[in-house]
Amino acid sequence: MTHWPQRERSRQLLAKEVGYVRKPHGGRLRIALAFPNTYFVGMSNLGFQTMYRLLNAVDHIVCERVFLPPKSEIDEQRSSGAPLLTLESQTPVRDFDVFAFSVSFEWDYTNVVTLLRLAGIAPRAEKRTAHDPLIVIGGAVTFVNPEPLAPFADVIAAGEGEAIVPQFVEAWETSSDRDDLLTRLAAGRGFYIPSFYDVRYAGDGRIEGFVPKPGTGAPAVVKKAALKTTETVDPPVTSIFTPETEFGSRFLIEVVRGCANLCRFCWAGYNYLPVRAFPKDRILELAAAARAHSSRAGLVSIALCDHPQIEEILTSLVEMGYAISPASLRLDDLTPPILGLLRRSGERTITIAPETGSDRLRRVINKTVTNDEILASAEM
Repeated sequence: MTHWPQRERSRQLLAKEVGYVRKPHGGRLRIALAFPNTYFVGMSNLGFQTMYRLLNAVDHIVCERVFLPPKSEIDEQRSSGAPLLTLESQTPVRDFDVFAFSVSFEWDYTNVVTLLRLAGIAPRAEKRTAHDPLIVIGGAVTFVNPEPLAPFADVIAAGEGEAIVPQFVEAWETSSDRDDLLTRLAAGRGFYIPSFYDVRYAGDGRIEGFVPKPGTGAPAVVKKAALKTTETVDPPVTSIFTPETEFGSRFLIEVVRGCANLCRFCWAGYNYLPVRAFPKDRILELAAAARAHSSRAGLVSIALCDHPQIEEILTSLVEMGYAISPASLRLDDLTPPILGLLRRSGERTITIAPETGSDRLRRVINKTVTNDEILASAEM
């Protein structure tokens, strides 16, 4: 396989997009940002789009996207040695300063390795040198357990993008070489440098702990980087619209981050504490600007109705002519006004999740709705 099929596919995809960024590469930090799945899946991911927007908002950074090639082409591309190219400029990923991954799902772990191999980069960090791009892996799964991806990463970014990006940029600008960069990142919040730790084992072979290597300055415990407030940042929002995606040019926007209910099975509820609502006026301002490109709005949150002004937001979106799809509705938050607004927008179905058929088991997992409340919500 030559470069040509990749280049042609990239041009066809870009021709259908609204909102992508093109920058000259000269004099800029060059970051290839990968979603380890297909374009069709990746362009529906709000976290991936948010990182693309945050990085390109920095003038001296150029960030371009990378996706897993179609399954029918992977073996051919690997055997031919054709380099993996970025979408925007069709530049080999191997030529970038940083190869970053936004990983949301455990089943994409193996695709991270596939993309590294297609790019001509040794998958395991211990086999790479300073001449290779810096491999940074972040995304939702790194909050929960970074260890499955640690052998392949130079840096694990464990935290929210709005808090991670400024720290990374500052460290890059002030470091003298890669070793200095890793040391500076390790001193910051939310950066785990796997090579800075040794594993301590118990006598029966179980892991007892991770011990920072002497002289690295790495903390004993890496704490996630999180925003204390959402007042000074834009909510994550669709910045590139394309019909070639799972949600088909839907306008996605995060309304609330976190959830106060803390059901015991829900990692996201604990992972994204504290609960922070994005400003209503900014949500509506962004929605109005996006209306020219989309007629459907997807409201992203763990618990949508945790926003104190959710009825006002829904009313305004309906008045803009949006069809509204809520990502998550709790049974005990449903009210006739909210259901009426969703129906007015054209929504005809909602999903409710009882989790079990037993009030007792529901109490055990800290989900406090009862069977009677479930039936009452269904009736409403």
